[in-house]
This record gives sequence, structure tokens and C-alpha cells, in this order.
Amino acid sequence: MLLSADLTYITLVQGQAANKMLMRGFTSLRDVGGPVFGLKRAIDEGVIAGPRIWPSGAIISQTSGHGDFRSPAHDLPALPGRHAHFTERWGWAAVVDGRPEMLRAVREQLMKGASQVKLMAGGGVSSFYDPLDVVQYSEDEMRAAVEAAEAWNTYVVAHAYTPEAIQQAIRAGVRSIEHGQLIDDETMEMIADNDVWVGMQPFLDDEDAITFPDGSPSRLKFIQMTQGTDKAYELAKKHGVKLAWGTDVQFDASLAAKQGKQLAKMTRWFSPYETLKMATHDNAQLLALSGPRNPYPGKLGVVEEGALADLVLVDGDPLKNIQLVVDPDKNFVVIMKDGKIYKNSLE
Repeated sequence: MLLSADLTYITLVQGQAANKMLMRGFTSLRDVGGPVFGLKRAIDEGVIAGPRIWPSGAIISQTSGHGDFRSPAHDLPALPGRHAHFTERWGWAAVVDGRPEMLRAVREQLMKGASQVKLMAGGGVSSFYDPLDVVQYSEDEMRAAVEAAEAWNTYVVAHAYTPEAIQQAIRAGVRSIEHGQLIDDETMEMIADNDVWVGMQPFLDDEDAITFPDGSPSRLKFIQMTQGTDKAYELAKKHGVKLAWGTDVQFDASLAAKQGKQLAKMTRWFSPYETLKMATHDNAQLLALSGPRNPYPGKLGVVEEGALADLVLVDGDPLKNIQLVVDPDKNFVVIMKDGKIYKNSLE
């Protein structure tokens, strides 16, 4: 739907999805790619109900990278004067090559209101033209993005799975790695030494896997990627890295409804306490990394005087039974954001 539907329709569906996410107990999110500035404004102004959004704007991709949605048969070569692809015009992606183009693309996202910037540093599962093992962008191109973001006192997050892509991103100054499932011990140690965050997802080839056609390149890449998930979490624990929890379900609305189930899966590697702390307190520290570009100043992830008043009242003890978060409709009896109650089934 993202690549075929009318943008107005997609925007309306976004609004409905935002409300449902809030009703699942998620009051804040970091969006790492896509045109959500209008959605964020509508939520902030109270037009619709939804979580706070830390937006990245368009994902920034090299030509043929994870984020280049153009057709090689119809859209190449990209000659001067040719119209931008619709995914670029709509704000899904920015395909840029070279330092000057990178500086412009990053500055454009910051101009739109990005709280951090997202680069594609390596191959992806869902993309059509880039193998999983490739390193994307040169170190100098990535450093240009970091320089532009740091000039605005914020940071760059990079999509990367492999050691080579992650190491280059860290050398360039990236502060947060998204995914990392194919990481090795040396690279995880490098992450810890450089105080870099890892935003990882519990990707498994199970009943909740993102669906790709059997035998397709994306399906084969997905299998390869998920085979590294267990090791990646174990290495993260070994080196004590700053670990955030997130989801990546943009291709299937039914998977978005299973965010609680994805959170509960974290107990495959962590205790219920560690899991809930990661999704609340720890994630809040990552959101604060945007510094003065943080669109919502105030403390998150804690319950104390002066903090942003977000609370979820659970019918039961999730520290003893983490499965309670799988069914928020039934088990979340009060949901509060900014001191306003959006759900109260106690009445």
C-alpha cells in the first residue's frame, strides 16, 4: 500500500493507526523514516489522538541502496532535470550521492522538523536491488550527514545489519544503529566502546514474520537475517551496550497490532523487568539523544514529579506474567498520556 495508494488515503490510515497504537499503551515513538510530519502536528494539536512522534523524515539512501524505490527499467539513468521519483516527492525517501547532495538532504529533513536523521548504511531485506552484505555510502558521505546533524545538535541513526556496515557508520560518527542482527563480537565491542545505541527488533522466522513470497530474494534475505537475532542479543548483553527496543512492521498492518506480542518475545533473552525497562526507561533515554531538537522537552520513562504524565494501569502484574501486554484491549484498563486519560475501563 505504501508504494501504490493515494497519499491522502495513506494519511487517513496513518491517523487511525496512531490512535490504535496509543490504545495499545505506546505513548511515544521514534519514527525512523517516512512522511509523518503532518501526522505529528495533528496529534500535537489534538486533532487526533496518538503517541508523541520523534520524526526522521525521509530515509536517506544512496543510488541502488535500501531506500531507492526507483525502477531500473523506467527511472534510470537519473539525468539532470528529470523529475524526482514519487517516493521522494512524497517524503518517503531521499536518494542522494556525494557529500554536497548529502548535506542538502539532511538539512532538508531538519528544515521540515526532523528530530534525528536516518541513513541507509547497508543492504536491506525488503529492498529489491541491494544484497544484504553490501556496505552503502562512503565513510565521507556518512560523515557529511553526521556533520550536518551535529551542527543542529542532534544525531544520525543508521540502518545496518553487518559488521562492515556498522563499523563504517560508527567511524563516521553515527550515534544509533538500527537492526544489527548480523553483528559479530568485535563490532559489538566497538559499539560499547563508542557509547553507541542499538535499536534492535526481535526478528524471528515465526508466525509473526514479515511475509515475503517463498523463494524470493527478500524471503531468502529475511531467513539469513533472522538467523542472527539470537546471537546479536547475546552479544549485546555480553558487552552491556545501550539497547533499545522497537518494531519494524510497516508492510503489514496486522503485525502492527501485535506490538505487545513483539515486546513479550523479548523474554526469550531478557527478564520481564529488563524487557519493560527497555521499552520504557531505556527507550526514553534514546529519545532524549536528540537534545535541543527534542520536540517534547520533559522526562519520559519515569514516574516522578515533573515528568511527562504517562501511565498504563495493567490488570495484573506484568513482572510475573509478561503475556498481559499481548492483549492490551483486555488487560490495559487505564491509558494516560500527558495527564490526559484516553482509556478508562474501570468506570
